[in-house]
Amino acid sequence: MVSIVLGAALGNIADTMKENREYLKEKKSLLQERMVMSGLENRAALKKARAERTARLDAAMGLGFSERAATALELTGQLDFQLAKVMDLKKDLDPTYIPNLTSGLESRIDDNEELAKAVAEGLSGPLNSIEDQENAFQRALKSTSITDFDEELNKLIMYTGGTPNSYSEKFSITPSKGSVISESEFKNVDNILGGALNVMYSDVFEKDNQGNWQVREDAPDGEEVRFLFNNLSKQATNLAQDPFNTFGTVGATQFIIDKIQPASGLPADVVNENLNESLTSSEPSYWDRFRN
Repeated sequence: MVSIVLGAALGNIADTMKENREYLKEKKSLLQERMVMSGLENRAALKKARAERTARLDAAMGLGFSERAATALELTGQLDFQLAKVMDLKKDLDPTYIPNLTSGLESRIDDNEELAKAVAEGLSGPLNSIEDQENAFQRALKSTSITDFDEELNKLIMYTGGTPNSYSEKFSITPSKGSVISESEFKNVDNILGGALNVMYSDVFEKDNQGNWQVREDAPDGEEVRFLFNNLSKQATNLAQDPFNTFGTVGATQFIIDKIQPASGLPADVVNENLNESLTSSEPSYWDRFRN
């Protein structure tokens, strides 16, 4: 009687183990089929995204962006907008826009270790993300128990790798920048600057009969004031063309005037020699150091 009961129990255990093995085999088969299909889909999606990103990168470099600058813009999701802007502006694109934007981006990459690392990794990012998924898949197929299988399956479900590389901190690029400065805007800049220099050097700088600013012929410091006027005009233009600030031509010109007006009474050559430093100085009394 005992042997009959024991035999039945062993038979039940054997049946259960057989059912578990068949269940595990079936689950592995379904997993393998699912991973093959999802793997193909993932790879197809990644391949398409990679091709689109590479195409944008190639287009940017073809327009004059450096590879690092174009990569940085792509990583922050800003390259597509910049390419569209350049194409929309066409002949109205300021010829300094792409060189200025590239130079500014290169400088920011050099000054930011985290950004430089992301740019160096490129668009694909770290190479181990797909490998992590495939390793988890292989461990699930090799598992010998339902518990181990479920554990590896859970890792696959939680897997988030394989996404393209990115960088979350966007660059502060003024959307309205990029259009060429018109002739009337240049004239307006010069007119505003001329008015300021007329106040600072009234015995040297004046308007002619046509209303244009000029240096008096007999003025002893005339050439220095003329050079200062040209220098200020150039600096105002550079500021207005910088993609990383919000200055228009008028705002850039007024910024420069505000910086040099405290230099009133100083020789024009002193203002010329120290102009660049004064534009970046935050000292309200910057020019006082040059007074006797």
